[in-house]
Amino acid sequence: MKKFVTLVLAAALLAPLGAGLATGTAYAQTARQAANTNPRVTVIIIRDYIGPDDFQQVPRTYRFPSAQTYAKGQEEIRNTPNIRAALQRRGIPTRNVNSVQTAFNGGKIVYVK
Repeated sequence: MKKFVTLVLAAALLAPLGAGLATGTAYAQTARQAANTNPRVTVIIIRDYIGPDDFQQVPRTYRFPSAQTYAKGQEEIRNTPNIRAALQRRGIPTRNVNSVQTAFNGGKIVYVK
């Protein structure tokens, strides 16, 4: 009987702690979902001349995009309102976008000519 009472008291004392962990997990999932639906947008403007200092900044795939790369970028712009809003705030026409790349943190990198 003594073990049973000890077990009940331990469960009663640990119940608020477990509820707090469950709430924290739910909040983390909600924050992660919000981050995925609202990605950060970084705009990189590709200049005509890429000097030796800028060699690593813009990959060749995005400096000289193929038709498929360009089409994928335009499709990404049509499907993501945050990218359109970022381009509109900066006054960049969507036809000037070479490509869109997804960053490791879930944000979007837009390469503009």
